[in-house]
Amino acid sequence: MCIISFYKKGNEFILTHNRDEEIGRQTSYEIVEQIKFDKIYYSPIDKRANGTWIFYSDEYVACILNGGESKPFFLKNKYKESRGIILLHLLKYNSVLEFTKNENFKEIAPFTIFIFERITKNTYLLHWNEKDLIIKDMTNKDIVTWCSSTIYSDKSRNRIANIFNKNNNLNPNHIQSLHYKLKMERGDLFDDLATTSISQIIMNNLRIDMKSCQLF
Repeated sequence: MCIISFYKKGNEFILTHNRDEEIGRQTSYEIVEQIKFDKIYYSPIDKRANGTWIFYSDEYVACILNGGESKPFFLKNKYKESRGIILLHLLKYNSVLEFTKNENFKEIAPFTIFIFERITKNTYLLHWNEKDLIIKDMTNKDIVTWCSSTIYSDKSRNRIANIFNKNNNLNPNHIQSLHYKLKMERGDLFDDLATTSISQIIMNNLRIDMKSCQLF
């Protein structure tokens, strides 16, 4: 599920992520330094699959949402690997181009991945629908928003995009507030589904930092 927004102004950017998930799914309450494929990265941990939904490293800032560009017609009961693990497979590669050319997405559930390459400063949205990988270069966009296609309609996606696009001089607190207002409440769709956390990564020339507000 989920909602993300990416906002950049000059040398600063802000990536914010609403995680819509089962409220009983166990996750860490802190940002943890970890190593995978000999790369150091920082993220909260999904304890069920030992993956994550958002991370940053020296090479990337990235997050993942359920569903591709369009709502899936059918989802299997079981897939080869958790999408939160596939997100971390990005660390095997030196660029998004290498990742998209060499990673095997077969038998992975539909997803959308947002990636910011810290070296090139290029920005991408990757949509996977179990058959095709769609690559969108968003580098020239100052504001990028996306909502999980498994829950949010095109109408809802456009409404949320307009909320961010009509706001000038966005800052971390303002964006956090917007994401909080957009959060899914328990019972909106199902009794066991809600926005369980809001995570935010802020980067400028001097620093990069992540915070995560756990709601359940």
